Amino acid sequence: MIGLLPVTLRAWERRYGLPNPVRGGQGYRLYSEHDLQTLRWLKSQIDTGMNIGQAARKLSQLRDTGMDPAAKETVPIEKPLSPDNLREQVLQSLYQFNDAAAAEAMRQAFSLYTTEQVFGGVIEPALIDIGKAWEKGKLPIAAEHYCSQFFQEQLVGVLAVSPQPFRSGLIVAGCMPGEYHQLGLLMLVILLRMRGWNVVYLGPNLSMERIDEVLNPLRPKLLLFSSTMPESAKSVLQLPEMIKKLSIQTPLVVLGGNGFVNSKAGIDTGYPIIGSSPTEQVKKIEEMMESRNPKND
Repeated sequence: MIGLLPVTLRAWERRYGLPNPVRGGQGYRLYSEHDLQTLRWLKSQIDTGMNIGQAARKLSQLRDTGMDPAAKETVPIEKPLSPDNLREQVLQSLYQFNDAAAAEAMRQAFSLYTTEQVFGGVIEPALIDIGKAWEKGKLPIAAEHYCSQFFQEQLVGVLAVSPQPFRSGLIVAGCMPGEYHQLGLLMLVILLRMRGWNVVYLGPNLSMERIDEVLNPLRPKLLLFSSTMPESAKSVLQLPEMIKKLSIQTPLVVLGGNGFVNSKAGIDTGYPIIGSSPTEQVKKIEEMMESRNPKND
């Protein structure tokens, strides 16, 4: 009836208490209609990409608030909380300027999925949808700014509670001069911190003037600069002169963002450009950092 193996049912009951059937006289499990609805709901969540632990936690949260998705009257209206559906909830709430509802959808996303899954399945595609809506004239510039500000606040909140670093070597990250789009770099900084790296984030529109006075005492091993626009990417020509002013061991310099990827602005400087997914970007940066960290460091 449900499409689940007996061994799966026993494992869910043992680990999560779901469902909780009564026992017959000979010890056989007797499943009620409510048990069947519970199993159907759990399976529907797993079909959207959740694992059983995430689905069990969500079920517990719903029941704690008096909303049992296994009750017959709520089954038809309960929408699986997949990343796609959560992204749609966030977008529709933002388009109605309801940041409280959007924040609740984001809270659910972070409680059910990993940070990487939320970035890749909710925030990044939402930003793309917002950008396309603005380009087509379907979204006023003020509304686009409102949406971007919402995601910036969400990411800054995540950044504020990131764990303490435990890996050797400092990374300094910032947006190139004239670059104000920082959401992509913020997500990358958060992922690096989640992986235990010590990252100092200097923010958008970074000025190269006297930046050596900041970098010298920090002694970073890697500098990460981001640009989404070709105009701000041209500021890369200022980097060699800035590097010359450093009195420390020359750090690695890495460039990221569509401004560099699309314009190839960093080719003449010889600095590597990372333009793949955030997961791949983290992997490449880790490889560079580990190449600078001796094993006995």
